Amino acid sequence: MDYKAICTLIKQNKIAPVYLLHGEETYHLRQVEQALIASVVPPADRDMNLIIFEADPPKEELINTIETIPFLGEKNLIIIRSTTLFSAGRKSSSDEGQDKTDPALNRLIALFSNMPAYSHLVFLTPDKPDKRRKIYKAVEKNGVVFEAAPLKGKELRAWLTDRLSELKIKMASDAEEHLIAAVSMMPQVSLDFLNNELEKVILYTADKRLVTRRDLLQILSSVPEVSIFAMVEALSQKHTSQALALLREQLAAGEHPVRLLALLARQVRQLWQAKELTHQGYGSREVAEYFKVPGFIGEKLVKQSRGFADSKLREAMLSLAAADQDLKSSRTGPVALEKIIIELCG
Repeated sequence: MDYKAICTLIKQNKIAPVYLLHGEETYHLRQVEQALIASVVPPADRDMNLIIFEADPPKEELINTIETIPFLGEKNLIIIRSTTLFSAGRKSSSDEGQDKTDPALNRLIALFSNMPAYSHLVFLTPDKPDKRRKIYKAVEKNGVVFEAAPLKGKELRAWLTDRLSELKIKMASDAEEHLIAAVSMMPQVSLDFLNNELEKVILYTADKRLVTRRDLLQILSSVPEVSIFAMVEALSQKHTSQALALLREQLAAGEHPVRLLALLARQVRQLWQAKELTHQGYGSREVAEYFKVPGFIGEKLVKQSRGFADSKLREAMLSLAAADQDLKSSRTGPVALEKIIIELCG
C-alpha cells in the first residue's frame, strides 16, 4: 500500500487492527503515525488510551495491553517504535525456526487475527522486515503493511506540489524546477530535510505573494547540495566569479572542503556521463531515464554538459580525485577547489 492510499483510508476512518510501518523515509512514517493518532484517539483521551513504547515491550505485557479495555475512551492505540520483531533471525533463515520456539510470540501472532475491536496496534521500524517471518505474514494478512521508501523523480515533484499547496506557498515555476532539480541530484532525498527548507521559505517570504528563483537561491544558499547545483549551473555558463562566490559561501558557513569536493565530483561525473550518452545518440529523455530523474532534469543535464568540452570534464575528474587525496592528507586546502572551478570555466 502506498502513502496516499493509506492516508485516504485513515481519513475515511477505515482503521486496520494492526499496522507495520517500515522504511527509510521517516517523514512519511511520522505522518502516518500522526494520522492514526488523530483518527483513533481524541485529544482528551490520549493521556490514558494512547500507549507508546519506544522499543519492544515484553510480549506478555504487549498482549495484556492489547486485551485491556480502554479507560473511559472508546479505543486504545498502541504504538511500538523501533521494533525488532520483524527482523531476520541470526541463526535460522526460516520463519519456522525463528518463531515456533517462542510461545509468547505465537500467542501475539494468533491475536492479530482476532484483535479486540477496541485496540489498534502499530509497529514502526526503519529497517527492512523479513517477509518470511510468521509475524510479518500475519500482519500482511490481517492488517496493513506500508513501506516508506525514499521518493524519486515524478514522486518527488508530486509531493512538492502537494506540500506547497498545504503550506500555501506560491512558487514561480522556474523556482520550483530549480528546487526539484537540485534535490533530485542528491544520492537520497530526505523529505524531513526538504520540509524543513520549505518552512524556511515561509519564514523568509511571509510578506511576498510569489517565491521567485532568486528568493530560493538566497534562502537555500546555506544548503550544500543546492549551492553546488547552482555552482554547476554557473560553471556551465562560464560565470567564474559567481561559482567561486558560492564555494566561498559554503566554506564560510563551515562546510568541510572534502564534502564540497564530493558533491562537486558527483555533479561533474553526471555531466560527463550525460555528455557520453549524447555522443551515443541518446536524447534528453533517455538521459533522464538513465539517471532516474524527471524529464526536465535530463534536459538540464544535457544542456549543462554542452557547456564543457569532453577534455575539460575528464581533466576535472582527475583533478578532483587528486584533490580528494590531498585534502584528506592535509597536503592542500580549499584553494584546490577554487583552482578546479577556474579550470572548468577556462
